[in-house]
Amino acid sequence: MLAKLKNITAYVLLAGLMLYWSMPVSAQIKKGITVTGKVKFQNPDIFKKYNMVWLYKGIGKGRKAVDSVKVNVDGSFSLSVKASASGLYSLDILKWQTAIFWSDADVNLFARGYDTARTKSKNSGFVRLESKSSGTNLITTALYQKYLADQEMDLLSKEMLTARNYMKKDTSWFTYLRTNGLIRQKADFETLRLKQLITANPGNPAAVYLLSMLSTDKESDFFSTELSKLIDKHPQLEEAKQLKKEFMEQNAIKNALKKGSVIPHIAYNDPFGKAIDINSFKGKYVLVDFWASWCGPCRKAIPEIKELYSKYKDSGLEVLSVSVDTDHAAWRKAMSEENMPWPQVLSPDKNKTMASFMIVGIPTLYLIDREGKIVEKYTGFSAKLKTQLEDVFSQKI
Repeated sequence: MLAKLKNITAYVLLAGLMLYWSMPVSAQIKKGITVTGKVKFQNPDIFKKYNMVWLYKGIGKGRKAVDSVKVNVDGSFSLSVKASASGLYSLDILKWQTAIFWSDADVNLFARGYDTARTKSKNSGFVRLESKSSGTNLITTALYQKYLADQEMDLLSKEMLTARNYMKKDTSWFTYLRTNGLIRQKADFETLRLKQLITANPGNPAAVYLLSMLSTDKESDFFSTELSKLIDKHPQLEEAKQLKKEFMEQNAIKNALKKGSVIPHIAYNDPFGKAIDINSFKGKYVLVDFWASWCGPCRKAIPEIKELYSKYKDSGLEVLSVSVDTDHAAWRKAMSEENMPWPQVLSPDKNKTMASFMIVGIPTLYLIDREGKIVEKYTGFSAKLKTQLEDVFSQKI
């Protein structure tokens, strides 16, 4: 009887081990991992409160701070990542550098930290990571490629500048660089390298971070296909779900902002607290100008917009300025200084407004037709806007 019980116990133990081995890697992390590191240069005394490392979990808008630790006097630090499933984590090192890793194996890293160069730049150096994790190694390889690409761009930019300075003697070098040189093709080569890394590592859950590095505008089909493959392979991968959610949201916004689409609804308050509804301008062409008091190019564009408004207001042009200021006093002061003779409104939520209108820089302007449909979008004040308005009011379009 005792021997029989031993056999049953051994069988149960073996079955348990087989079940463990058959589980996906993301489900096997029970005790968590340790992240250790060494920072070469810490912040000077004036910024010593930032001599810390902050730990974040997740990707995109789902990224959240989960822990932090002070860096020791000798530059060392240690963090524990406690999670029942592996996933994507990132480190903010002294507010100067970033490190990304997959939490299925311990990580040891070496960072520069504070930029001691005369011209300082965040994330200008490479953070070296050591780990047995294939996911962390894949991410590190992609980031190293990006680091090298940035170094190449610095060299190419210097070559372009040198060629420009040489133009008094000969313009052929500068002309070649500007039209056929590597600097024009470099971004495409970088994308090809990144895509190759993704396709060469099928099923690696950490590839979700590489996908987040892609331009979804230019690589929409590849992105969608590879992300679907990853979700099929790892249906519980939260980072992939988040990436898909954000991709779908971005596509919805892009479709809403296509030429010929009705502009998303704007109903913000003017300086007196009265809501100005963009629908009230139907029957007129409207130039919607997204700006801010602190934006130099925005302020420089205002005289140009004034000229257009003066020229075409009697023909049916209206202007609506939408400020993304967060300082109400600064907004009011700028309005007083610029004396803009058209309606002014303030966004109640800067980030939401900029996301809803896919604004990556200001000023951003939208030209809207008499039916409230988008004619054109301009990032920065553009001479094309002048031409377009001439066409509109000469009834060419």
